[in-house]
Amino acid sequence: MAALTLAALLAAVLSGCGSATVVDETDPAPRRASPQAALIGRVSTALDTSFTAEYAWSEGGTVTMWAAEDGTWRVDVPAWAQGGTVDVSVAWTTGGFFQCAQERCVKLAGITGEIPSKFDPQVQRPFIEWLPQLLDRQLPFAVSQQGDCFTLTPNTVVVRTPFPEGEWCLDASGTIVSVTGGDVGSLTLEGKPAAAVATVELPGEIVEGDPLGRKAPEKPTPEPSASGTPSEAPSNSPSPTPSEGVSEVPEAPSEAEAGE
Repeated sequence: MAALTLAALLAAVLSGCGSATVVDETDPAPRRASPQAALIGRVSTALDTSFTAEYAWSEGGTVTMWAAEDGTWRVDVPAWAQGGTVDVSVAWTTGGFFQCAQERCVKLAGITGEIPSKFDPQVQRPFIEWLPQLLDRQLPFAVSQQGDCFTLTPNTVVVRTPFPEGEWCLDASGTIVSVTGGDVGSLTLEGKPAAAVATVELPGEIVEGDPLGRKAPEKPTPEPSASGTPSEAPSNSPSPTPSEGVSEVPEAPSEAEAGE
């Protein structure tokens, strides 16, 4: 009888184990990356990308950016020099920095130098100078994200930022769709980027000379005459002669004639 009771208890225990409910444990939802982490990821991809692309510039016209496979670059800027009358290109090659205009190129600085400020169109800076700095997690900016666009706002305690605040829009492939900031204004991608060139070429012959500034050249002022007053224009009419209505003055008589 005891054996039957033990067998019954064992059967009950085994039966209870078999009917236990199994609870499925679901994997936790992946944590969404912070806006800054998402920006750094896209910037990393962008820095590995070479391209040729056109951007509509808020200052007017279309800027062409060349990021070559070998790291050289060039930017073509419409109507920038001489008071908006001359197109210029600024390039960095294995020979240094150059400004090109009207099929002539003038060297601005050596390969490790920098572009003098008065000859710097600045539109290349987002691609060349500012983009690598976005990898720094200690940048004094608060980053917010809306879709593919990231807004950088300076922290309140920061006196000066390494580059201007603004908005960066980069797609998942690392293409800079648009950028807005500082004196650069805004640049917005026009169309799809083209394949990158192997290395940039200067659009002109290297010559000795002075680069072109943005301001229009000053007009020369007329030089004053030696006396300080403008000299009178010479008259085209001839001077009158005695035969033309001017009577001759008679000579005074000599003393001998007067004594007679």
